[in-house]
Amino acid sequence: MQDAQDNSKEPTSSTFNVIAEVDPPKGTNLDSFVSSVQQLRGRVDAVQVTDSEHAIMRMAPIAPCLTLKNIHIDPIMVINGRDRNRISFQADLLAASSLGITHILIKQGHDPKEGDQPVTRSSEDLDLPTMIKSAAALNRGRDLAGETLDGATNLIAGVALELSDDAGINRKLADSFDFMADHGVKSVTLGPTYDLNIIDTFQPAAERTGIKLYSSIMFLKSVVMVRYLNNLPGVPSIPQEFLKKMMNAPVKKDAGMQIGADLFRDLEGMCDGTVLLAIGLRDRLPDFLDMIGR
Repeated sequence: MQDAQDNSKEPTSSTFNVIAEVDPPKGTNLDSFVSSVQQLRGRVDAVQVTDSEHAIMRMAPIAPCLTLKNIHIDPIMVINGRDRNRISFQADLLAASSLGITHILIKQGHDPKEGDQPVTRSSEDLDLPTMIKSAAALNRGRDLAGETLDGATNLIAGVALELSDDAGINRKLADSFDFMADHGVKSVTLGPTYDLNIIDTFQPAAERTGIKLYSSIMFLKSVVMVRYLNNLPGVPSIPQEFLKKMMNAPVKKDAGMQIGADLFRDLEGMCDGTVLLAIGLRDRLPDFLDMIGR
């Protein structure tokens, strides 16, 4: 794993990078968080720390990221626009950069109605282009208003894109790679999908712009989960072959892990790396890494 003191480039240990996504605690105790991450030491290229993912309130990612840096584990700090206006967004990036947290992943953020505090109002001040422009400006030593900073940031910015079941929407997202490359974005992480045709849509744009392309693997926990996801409007469907694998698996609790390992091997030839989301399966990430030989 890349030493946390070296933030000059994207995390890398091989030609295909593996990043583990881990949620901060819902509380102040970081012991369980650190213990989980310690099990991944040397087996993943970086740890991605979420920012109240799925609109579920948790500790802000700056403290967990700093904790990881202090034990020489390379963090990627997720930062969303849902919970911030342009002032607080820039302020948080300045704070992170001053602490040496330079790898960031910019996300729009899920609708608060999906989370554990649905009466929350999002700021609706930030879209992805504005956040991307902001990170680029801070690296140049200026804020979004054009004011000169007392010390520029050294951010290595990635962007997360939520995929759609609409091919036209995905093509528009792929077209945005040129804008992102012009503003210094180094990587794009696609939302989870088991449909390889969707990932194909983004490959030419990544190759043309030099932006690294990361996929995401969300582990399937049950047949019920697959059917639920396939009924969600706007979300990429999970191909029937994977549903059949879940239904025919002799050991149901391991089926999703094995399917994820099969997907991982397909992705190795398509992307620069993948992010292991492990929703609800954080404790089994070491088992999955065994399955893929990491």
